[in-house]
Amino acid sequence: MIQKAALAAATLVLLGCGGERMERFEPPTTGRFVAEYAPASPEFEAFRDELRAHRFLDTIVLRLNDSLRIPKDITMATGHCVEPNASFDPETRRVTLCYELFKWLSEEFEDEVGGEYLVSGTVVFALMHELGHALIEVLELPIVGREEDAVDQLATILLLNQGPTGDSLAFGAVGWLAINATTNPLDDFAFADDHGLDRQRVYNIICWIYGRAPDRYPEVVGEGWLPENRAERCRSEYLRLARSWDRLLGPHRRGPPASPLGP
Repeated sequence: MIQKAALAAATLVLLGCGGERMERFEPPTTGRFVAEYAPASPEFEAFRDELRAHRFLDTIVLRLNDSLRIPKDITMATGHCVEPNASFDPETRRVTLCYELFKWLSEEFEDEVGGEYLVSGTVVFALMHELGHALIEVLELPIVGREEDAVDQLATILLLNQGPTGDSLAFGAVGWLAINATTNPLDDFAFADDHGLDRQRVYNIICWIYGRAPDRYPEVVGEGWLPENRAERCRSEYLRLARSWDRLLGPHRRGPPASPLGP
């Protein structure tokens, strides 16, 4: 399943967030997105070789360099971590997707119905979430509110701009967060975290999926996935977020943007 997840993730194509293209200035282009597969322990060595053979990060980096201008390099890497996670280090401008995350997800969801999308959706969502942190840092983007909420928005919008495959990946990320919401303890420190509560993130992402194309997923309301009083505002909420991110990234984009409605 790890191989399937990696292949699904490698299909990601970054085309922008939608809306009118902004042409306020021509930013410097001295930076590049760089792919790096960090050395792996014997346990993950074959998996690292598999990622490289399928050009997992190379595909994503190629699309990023075709899509965005950045003033400083950003490294998109796989590597070892102390826990199954993904992260961004602002000092090194390095996004790291942990080998341990692939392993944990594949083992956790191996017997789940739709487990392939739970794995691949979570992996791609996590990578785009951390990319959001990197872009905020390197492009000095203004963010009003919690940065973690903002990069959840960007990760979701980037996935939804990929059409049905992106929708499936976004629903996969929702499944992962929903499972976390039922298994992680909810104590006082959870309310102090800079991330939203997992259950809040679930409802937010479902709202944005539904808001982008309400006619495509009527079951979101019909089957009670989202309360009607939130669902009725999701269309305007999604469009506002997509247009806001387009205004932020527009001056740094190469070529015309995608429609905010996606394919």
